Amino acid sequence: MGPEELLAAWHDQQKAFIEFRDLRTRTMIDVLRNVRAEKGAPIKVLDLACGPGSLGTAVMQAIPDSSVVAVDRDPVLLRLGRETNKFDKMQFIDEDIASPNLPDSVGTDFDGVISATALHWLNPDQLAALYLRLGKMMNPGAVFMNCDHLFYDAVTQPYLRKTAEDIRNSFQNEFLAEGALTWDAWWKTALEMPDWQEEAKLWHERWADDRPSIKVNVDFHLSALQAAGFVETAQIYQWFDDRIIFGRISA
Repeated sequence: MGPEELLAAWHDQQKAFIEFRDLRTRTMIDVLRNVRAEKGAPIKVLDLACGPGSLGTAVMQAIPDSSVVAVDRDPVLLRLGRETNKFDKMQFIDEDIASPNLPDSVGTDFDGVISATALHWLNPDQLAALYLRLGKMMNPGAVFMNCDHLFYDAVTQPYLRKTAEDIRNSFQNEFLAEGALTWDAWWKTALEMPDWQEEAKLWHERWADDRPSIKVNVDFHLSALQAAGFVETAQIYQWFDDRIIFGRISA
């Protein structure tokens, strides 16, 4: 399996785990199109925890005169992104999004900051610090969007939590039955890619001490964004517990 085939398998695997993935991507693209129209000039977008660059690629395809900085600390996904990238104005950077060095590594003056199915890996203190940092890296009127599963509370919303899990599992099983790889199967393939031994070794080193993070809810995200100076915050998309959190810097 070559990089293009591995990327296609990634997309199939992600569609199995994320209901209506294309629709939530379209929602973010529509907002960024509006930012581009209001600015009247090309926009600069930061893709946080970009993986192989799926979201940034969607931006480049939809808004061709934009530029995208895609940042992640996963060496395997970064290599996959770089080897399959087809856009001169999309660059991949190796950096921890929770690092205080993020502005120095990726730059500033962003018109949009986006992330997909990734920020749940951050603990609450890291997430709040990231939002504070982003507020200083974004242009006036810039927007932030994070799409992720923000689960219903098991104690206060047990019916909704179980319903969402049942629907998600049914959705996932349909895709897997059609040939999509499981999460573990995809990673086994990626880590065994020919000539990727250095990336695989670094992958094991970086994630050796990885531990589950403390999960937060929608209210935490919105409150942290407001505390960081985002003047307009909302949830702009929802399919059960799959959501998009939005924030906008004052113009």
